[in-house]
Amino acid sequence: MKLRYQPALVEEAVFLALMNHPDAERFERERVRLYELKDTEARDLAFQDFHWKWFSHLGLDKPIVQALSEQPLVESSVQRCLAAPAPGKREEAAELFVSHDERLSAEERRTVSIFLRPESLLDPSALLTFLRHELTHITDMLDPAFGYEPALPPAEGGPTHDRLLKERYRCLWDATIDGRMARRGWGAAQLRSERLEEFRRLFPMFGEESESLFSRFFDHEPHSHAELVALILEPRALTGAAAAPHPGGRCPLCGFPTYTFEPDAGCLSPEVIDQITEDFPRWRPAHGLCRQCADLYRARELSLRAAMSLPGSAPPAH
Repeated sequence: MKLRYQPALVEEAVFLALMNHPDAERFERERVRLYELKDTEARDLAFQDFHWKWFSHLGLDKPIVQALSEQPLVESSVQRCLAAPAPGKREEAAELFVSHDERLSAEERRTVSIFLRPESLLDPSALLTFLRHELTHITDMLDPAFGYEPALPPAEGGPTHDRLLKERYRCLWDATIDGRMARRGWGAAQLRSERLEEFRRLFPMFGEESESLFSRFFDHEPHSHAELVALILEPRALTGAAAAPHPGGRCPLCGFPTYTFEPDAGCLSPEVIDQITEDFPRWRPAHGLCRQCADLYRARELSLRAAMSLPGSAPPAH
């Protein structure tokens, strides 16, 4: 695998690393001499080589090289890796890009891009931990046993539910990765508690069972994409039973947290239940729903009945 660095990342990282550094004056003397080159193209190339020499001299490349060397599947399955600047902390990531050019081999189609802020290169320990996590994502994506698919199934509840599914999927996947990191001695001591707190927030329906259920992902392996998807679509399947809705949980229809669930969804009229399952095929009365959604479906049923009572009305087609 060929590892390249975007010159802007290298240059900015070197400048930051040399602030108040003992070698700063020597760096500046050598750098100023390059302006004596008259040819613009030659001068630009000389600056790139110069900054790369200092980048390597300062050891700024070591966390990236080490993190990649720890992921043999990435090294053997990817043609190129590019380290490039990220505009902000939220944009820092490792991404796998795959070309659709069928003339290329599977390896040649793949490129890993690592997006980092230049200042992140100044903290090698934190950077190494971050890269280990990100590149384990890439390893999973390349591993046939994990069976990664880039798109999640669309949620029945629309965009709000789509976002929730993505958050839950990310939570579970991150837990499996950080668990592996912890077992290898790569993670911080508080990593487990942080992931558990996130798990509790995104899966509030598990209540007191949260820690034992979380352990299945953090403390055990292997896992697969299909397994994670099945669980975000039907979280209650993890307990082997349909858990009762609880105050503060999310309504499975609208996706919003609520403290007022319909007291007994099983007592809704068959017509109302039919309308709900028409919109949400996987919903069952045991899943519950918030009072507002129940009232909306009851009102819809009343409206249909009122419309049917009008002269000349015809029964709805099924």
